[in-house]
Amino acid sequence: MPIFAALLIWSAATATATGGLPPVDGELLPVGDACYTVPGSEQGKSAGSILRRVERIDDKRWMITIASRFNGGPLLTSRIEVAFPSLRPIRTIEETDGETNLSVRYRDGKARGMVRDEDGRRQTSEVPLSGPVWDDETIEFVLTALPLADGAHFDLPVFHFGRGPGVARIDVRHSISPEGFSRDPIAAWEIEASTRSDMTIIFLVAKADRRLLAVEVAGVRSVLGGDCSGLIR
Repeated sequence: MPIFAALLIWSAATATATGGLPPVDGELLPVGDACYTVPGSEQGKSAGSILRRVERIDDKRWMITIASRFNGGPLLTSRIEVAFPSLRPIRTIEETDGETNLSVRYRDGKARGMVRDEDGRRQTSEVPLSGPVWDDETIEFVLTALPLADGAHFDLPVFHFGRGPGVARIDVRHSISPEGFSRDPIAAWEIEASTRSDMTIIFLVAKADRRLLAVEVAGVRSVLGGDCSGLIR
């Protein structure tokens, strides 16, 4: 349960994608670690950190890891194994302080998984999928691998085993040159994504290398930079 689940609760309303699937080129996704800081209410203080990691498993599979901790709370970790280059999910594991809350495997048009409820009981079930989907915890990665251009629009069919199917609607609003990530302003796209609850999420993506520079959810902004050494090995 990474940043989106930590900062807001998405509704369980479902939706169906329309039109053809957008092209996703995993070659565009930056590989390696990126650390993000959520500023605290006091000047110079941090409310939390988020680590986003992309690793190659082999030439057909990549691993996406998101780890976060806010205000001294639990360590939230998601690991999503995805197919390369489509970035569609193969397996997802979500943990809180090392304890598995959700484990899902995607195969043969179905998602079979285990969810641990509030009482600690584990429930296993299988859900048929109406077509190809992306894990909605990976949207911040998938959008960097789209054919971005000013004014572009994409609809991504998404799925989460605990929340069901949905559509992430992505709009590339315009180009900007924000400061604060290097000595010189960086040319970037400002991208708006709407989710199940119609909550708007704003992403800044660098044009040169597709780095995710910042994410803003419900007025809370995480910015590239900081120390994530305590989040993951």
